[in-house]
Amino acid sequence: MPNPIPSPGTLRVGYILKQYPRLSETFILNEIIGLEAAGVDVSIFSLRHATEGKFHPAIAAVKGTVRYVADPDKTAFLEALRALPNLRADQLPAVFDFLDQIPSERRPRLVLQAIEIASAAQSAGIEHLHAHFLTVAAHTAHLVHLLTGLSYTVTAHAKDIYRHTVDWALATRVATSATAIVTVCDANLRYLDHRLDGAPVNLTRIYNGLGPQEPPSRARSRAEGLVLGVGRLVEKKGFDLLLDTVAVLAPDRPRLRCVIIGDGDQRDALHSQAARLGITDRVTFTGSLPQNEVSQWLRRAELMIAPCRVGADGNQDALPTVLLEALGAGLPAVTTPVAGIPEIITHGVEGLIVDCDDTEALTMACARLLDDAARRAQMAAAGPVKLAAEFDRTKTVASLIEAFTQDALVS
Repeated sequence: MPNPIPSPGTLRVGYILKQYPRLSETFILNEIIGLEAAGVDVSIFSLRHATEGKFHPAIAAVKGTVRYVADPDKTAFLEALRALPNLRADQLPAVFDFLDQIPSERRPRLVLQAIEIASAAQSAGIEHLHAHFLTVAAHTAHLVHLLTGLSYTVTAHAKDIYRHTVDWALATRVATSATAIVTVCDANLRYLDHRLDGAPVNLTRIYNGLGPQEPPSRARSRAEGLVLGVGRLVEKKGFDLLLDTVAVLAPDRPRLRCVIIGDGDQRDALHSQAARLGITDRVTFTGSLPQNEVSQWLRRAELMIAPCRVGADGNQDALPTVLLEALGAGLPAVTTPVAGIPEIITHGVEGLIVDCDDTEALTMACARLLDDAARRAQMAAAGPVKLAAEFDRTKTVASLIEAFTQDALVS
């Protein structure tokens, strides 16, 4: 269904995303819904088709149009030729200079998709572009900026800045042309400030925010001994440590069981580990679930366990959305001090923080909370208070709109 005609003065923003929608990127979905609620007209340009086959029900709340940008072929090439006269032909040298920094096999797709988005953005009256992740979506936004003069911002997250393979010369070039580089936690802000040292980049921290949440469940409606892990089944999530912890706790806790929600390249290894540890009767792997079902599990469990770590490739979490959701659900968490996690969970207040890859400390912390209902209740009460104070979507979206429009304010 097409967008209703925006009212005069409505801010029109084009979102450039590698793939939309994605189950693991609820933070983007939440952000778009929040922007639309604030009166922003959002158009979405997806560089890849959605392939997961599962979608969050909240996607139905998005009003903006979604355009899946064509894969390069003869038709795309001809359309690009037709569009070029209406774009900034004087910027073609800068376009080709930028493409020289991109691996040669990626250049045709990148430039053709950028031309298509540039033409569509002009037709739609888009005033600003925003990309998520400082990689292909940001590269595309930079090219569209060169071709149209539209300003752009980028949100930097985790894999796009922490992996050892990040091309910082390329990232710096994109960042210096952006109105702002937004990032999702203070830990990221410090890291980016270091990596972009000396470059004229406008860095700003804006937390991912959550919209209205279902009320937390009361303690008596939670399943005794149920612990929960949520996230992609990949190295940085540390679910192997969660299974080790369950194996240690299980003999003395006959009601203990664990539910792990998510999918990923470590799925088979984790299933094998559970069998090897003899806890297959205690652990349920649900696979990926939509957000509404995850929310139900957050309100059934007694404890969230998120033993995040830095992966061998440098990848790590920045501000895990599931820990924000745990705050809203009143679910205490045992987690680790990776990047922005201590900005979500204050040790001893909304949960406990232990060192990464320390199974003994993780086990002791989980046992302590499972055995102390009064302390869990205190932490459960503190969670929604923290969420409202720091991660309310109304506040974070207002900051984001300010980042989108600050170029106009300066001029």
